[in-house]
Formats: sequence, C-alpha cells, structure tokens
Amino acid sequence: MSVPAPPAGAAPPGPALQVEQLTKHFGGVNAVTDCSFAAPRHRVTGLIGPNGAGKSTAIDCISGFKRPDAGMVLFGDRAITGLPPHRIARLGLVRTFQTPREWPQLTVMENLILSRYQPRREGLWRGMLRGGHVADQAELAQVREVLDQFGLLGLRNERAGNLSGGQKRLVEFARIRIAEPELVILDEPMGGVNPVLGERMAAAIETLVAHGAAVVLVEHNLPFIERVTQHVVVMAHGAVIAAGPFEAIRSDRAVIDAYLGTQRTDDA
Repeated sequence: MSVPAPPAGAAPPGPALQVEQLTKHFGGVNAVTDCSFAAPRHRVTGLIGPNGAGKSTAIDCISGFKRPDAGMVLFGDRAITGLPPHRIARLGLVRTFQTPREWPQLTVMENLILSRYQPRREGLWRGMLRGGHVADQAELAQVREVLDQFGLLGLRNERAGNLSGGQKRLVEFARIRIAEPELVILDEPMGGVNPVLGERMAAAIETLVAHGAAVVLVEHNLPFIERVTQHVVVMAHGAVIAAGPFEAIRSDRAVIDAYLGTQRTDDA
C-alpha cells in the first residue's frame, strides 16, 4: 500500500493516539495489563495477536465502550480516558465493529447524508431535511463523489439492509469518509467479507488515510495486515509484546512463539 502524503494544513506533530499503561480487569482476570502503544498520524497501524490477547478490550477502552481501571488514552494532545463513546466520536475518533452497523431501512445515499451531519450534533433527520428541504446540491454532489470513490454509486438508491456483508462494510467506510474523522479504529473489517473484495477494502482504507485520517486496524488476516499497514503492534496475554514494521515483527521470537508460529499465511 502506498503511503499518501499528509494533507495540506496537517495536524501538529506527535501521534494521533497514545495509549499509556492501559489496564482492565474483569473480576480476577487481567484482560489488559499495562498496555502501551502509539498510532502515528496519516498512517495505518495494525493491532494483532491471538484470540484472547486483549485487543477487543483495549479498543473498547480507547473508544469509550469500556472504562479502564488504570492508564491513560491521549487522542492527539487531549486525554480522553473514560469519556463516553459519543463524546469521543464528536472529538473525531470513530470506530467500527465486527458486524457492520448501518441504518437498514434507509438507502445507501441516506446513510451517508445522515453520517455527514450526525457528528456535528444535528438531529437524525435534521441533517437530511434542514428547514424542510433536502440537503443542497453541493452537499449531494459530495455524497455522490464519496459513493463513487467506494464503488457504491450504482447502489445509492438501494436499502442498506439489502446489501451483502462486503457491500455493507464499504458503506461503513464511506460513512466514515464523509464524516471526516481524525482517527478510525477498524475492528476486523475483513471478517465475513468475500476475499475478492480485499482489493476494494485495501483501497477504502487508503482513501481514509489520503483524506487525513489515522487508522488502527484490528485484523486476523495477516496478509492483509502486511499489505496495508506501516506499523504493527502485537498483543498477547493483555500486553504489548512487540511493535514495528511487519517485516521486523514477523521475525521477533516472542511474536513467533505467541502468535505467528500458530498462524497459516492464508489465515482469514
């Protein structure tokens, strides 16, 4: 994957996300322990590890869906530790889930129109019907442009609930793109997606980065991680055990013992 140059008027230096000694317990189980890593701006950071490594708990704590017991999460230069998800989203950090979440009864175009205004605290329908009028032509033109970028223009009038899993995932990417967040956490976007759509998924991630977003990608598909990431963080037993380019971490003995040694190269 080529790395786009940072957009004009780029954000100040420093990582988009800094996680410091994040810890989360469930009863007597240490799901995440002293987890620390950084995600650079305008890049894709992979977050990998075996099942039970603590990845899901970590991103739940980062995005506000769980409250950590200790540690700090910095989004840019702002501490967001323990904030609720809606406040974190309004600051410009959004996430996806393993199952795409769309408004199934609305068309693909309507899904994007609502996503354009929702982070700005406008009401659900007010974003699409402002003062009784549909969003103006310039706004609709932008929506069509984004739909075209993601190969969805021909599906713009289709109800989102009727789409395939891969198409729903692309709608989710398009919704993120039009909302223009600074950081996106993608939770296993290749899960349940036809491998043929891998090319389009990689291009979709590249589009998000090209428009100014940093991406944290949680994914078990290691060939996909190798292809689209510039930095990889490896977790095992709730802690970070390695970080660096994929080529470096694939030869790390701790990573091999904990994860890569048990993975097939075509693992999806």
